[in-house]
Amino acid sequence: MKYLGMLLTILLAGCQSTPNFCEKEPDSNLCNQNTYYDATIKALKEFETKKSNKAFALAQTSDGWEFFGYSEGYSSTHKAKEAALRQCQLRLDKHGTDGKCELIR
Repeated sequence: MKYLGMLLTILLAGCQSTPNFCEKEPDSNLCNQNTYYDATIKALKEFETKKSNKAFALAQTSDGWEFFGYSEGYSSTHKAKEAALRQCQLRLDKHGTDGKCELIR
């Protein structure tokens, strides 16, 4: 029983420390805030004020468009990441454009 608690602690710590896209690919254009549209910058500023269990996903398309989705206040960071990716993907789909949503925060 003692080891089960230790295993759960290790697993949960690993989930919290999974690097986002920009931590893995810091030189990617997707991670360069100097290229972001004003709407994305505004959304990131708002996102940064949120407290916990939050995530921000961003997609840049080959034709120059930018789409994002973010979430906060979920019961876990994992759920927040899923919601941010889903929101970003819905926006991509709505506009019928290419691109891949990545978690950047």
